[in-house]
Amino acid sequence: MIKVRKLAESDLEFAKSLTDAEEWGNSAEDWNRLFKISLPIGAYDEDELVGVTTAFDYGKLGMIGNVLVSEEYRGKEIGSKLVTAAMEKLESCDTVRVHSTMASAQFYKKLGFIAEGMSTLFRLDADMKAFQPFTIDSDDNIVPAGAYLDEILEMDKRQFGGDRSEYIKNLINYLPECAFVALDDNKKVKGFILVKGESNWYEVGPWVVEPGCKNWRGMLQKSVSAIPPNSSVDIFVPAPNHRITSLLDSVGYNADSYYMSMYHGADWPEEGNICARGGGDKG
Repeated sequence: MIKVRKLAESDLEFAKSLTDAEEWGNSAEDWNRLFKISLPIGAYDEDELVGVTTAFDYGKLGMIGNVLVSEEYRGKEIGSKLVTAAMEKLESCDTVRVHSTMASAQFYKKLGFIAEGMSTLFRLDADMKAFQPFTIDSDDNIVPAGAYLDEILEMDKRQFGGDRSEYIKNLINYLPECAFVALDDNKKVKGFILVKGESNWYEVGPWVVEPGCKNWRGMLQKSVSAIPPNSSVDIFVPAPNHRITSLLDSVGYNADSYYMSMYHGADWPEEGNICARGGGDKG
């Protein structure tokens, strides 16, 4: 009999094998981070882990991601049990989000989620990493993010609608050399960019640019330049942000895969200022 309960820390390696099979790029560090900051859930056949998901409680905002079931256990409603358990943990949230693979969109629709638009995962292959095709007029206003934590947390909450402070602080502390902010003439933060990853794979995001931000491309340039050579770089871009998709397409990134943004409960704020989402929330 399948039972759904908290994911055991000893099963993180198997959880990673599930996301590896889907080529979602979750590293060992990602799963350690997810275990600490999310509400990790496992489906167990006796003591054997056969499915996982992660629920994120950010106050008004909830997110569900990494919904995966072992291939031999698929078709047995285990995925539905995992999402139902996650929704129960997020019942106090005004809205719950998921970024579904296109193949899974109908699955979430049956569980009451509403589709609102596609997002695109762009990838810069390792052999293109050294190619820097656009010029920064000046990067004087692009500075390390560490001294501006409070401003970053306020901006992230404005744009994403929830308190993601633990997640944001974790990213800045883990890869401070890739974390930057853009300042205006009054030294006020108008944008920020963070990165997660390890070994030869990295993901840019969140990357947020508010109105009046100068040199928003410079943030990407400086952050990606700090990523080790011979690494692949992913950027998960909301569909409404056409300036970002056009930029990435023009500088060597390829549209690798597509996702459906879906929500349950209240609608989602406008995402025009979100250049890249980031986070372990693919479904």
